[in-house]
Amino acid sequence: MSTVYCVGIRDGEFLMIRNPRRGWEMPGGRIEEGESIRDAARREFEEECGLELKVKGCRPIFDSNVCAGEVGATLGKGEMEHRFFRDLPHPLAFPRDEYEEVLRWAYSLMGLEQPL
Repeated sequence: MSTVYCVGIRDGEFLMIRNPRRGWEMPGGRIEEGESIRDAARREFEEECGLELKVKGCRPIFDSNVCAGEVGATLGKGEMEHRFFRDLPHPLAFPRDEYEEVLRWAYSLMGLEQPL
């Protein structure tokens, strides 16, 4: 089964969730059977942070998929603590350079200047 994770951007800042076991990471998870990558991204984003993700684009990366978009309305209470950042927080769940590459792509896709 494939996975997806999301770069949600609002007011020039990107959202990350705090996984108590791993540190700060981007929302995401498994793509369910019969679900599109975009639908999985929207579902996982809402489940983990309680916010809408208006997906602007997706692409494969490493052994996963990444989707980027604008953060919309509050849809409910998410399962994880989340915050918006202009720089990568510590500790990160995965290597910093992986996040930097994905953020460059997402900000470019959205036509925004990257804050890092």
